[in-house]
Amino acid sequence: MAPIFALVGLLWTVSSWGYYALVEVLEVESGYDDAPIVFAVFYLGWTTLAFWLFRRTLKGKISLQVIVGHAIALAPLLLAYATFVTFALPLLPDVSVYRAPPNPPEFMFASAWYYLPKSVDILFQQTLVAVMVRRADVVGLQIRTISILMAILFGGFHLTLALDGFTPLYVARFTVAATLFGLIVPYLYLRNRHGFRWAYGLHWGFYALDATITHLVLAVPPWAN
Repeated sequence: MAPIFALVGLLWTVSSWGYYALVEVLEVESGYDDAPIVFAVFYLGWTTLAFWLFRRTLKGKISLQVIVGHAIALAPLLLAYATFVTFALPLLPDVSVYRAPPNPPEFMFASAWYYLPKSVDILFQQTLVAVMVRRADVVGLQIRTISILMAILFGGFHLTLALDGFTPLYVARFTVAATLFGLIVPYLYLRNRHGFRWAYGLHWGFYALDATITHLVLAVPPWAN
């Protein structure tokens, strides 16, 4: 199990490094927003690589065919999210540059295009999560143990956001959300027929919810208009 988990960690780390390296090469401020097609293809490549590397692990309940089937079934949900970020999110108050934290995350001032590569990024992340859950199940770990392990790993990885200079509040809320998600994701994958759909939908839904709350809490004050 350790080699699989180590390889997952390596892919996750290198892909994150690759994102920032590509941002520098393209000389853009926001990779997802300024070059959405490029980064959608970037993460699609990483997802394809993950599927190929872990093709033996992704069998049975979490096989490539099953995940592809779930991805197709997710089309209506993705259409709903696309409708939300295209038409509903712009209706919310703009985030104030004065209320925004230093080094704000990209989504605070992003357009709807931001969520195209983010959708593929989430697919990549969920593929890696599926690999870890599946491998832990194959070696015989109890689902409660897998749940705790995923909470530690998924939540702990989000602590690295602090290295990017984000505020403690931002790091804390994403880490807490990731930890809670890690606790439930093994049950979604191993005990639910449509686990991948639920996992992907919840993961994406958190970004939609967080963006909505952010726009409301950090809105441009009325006197500034």
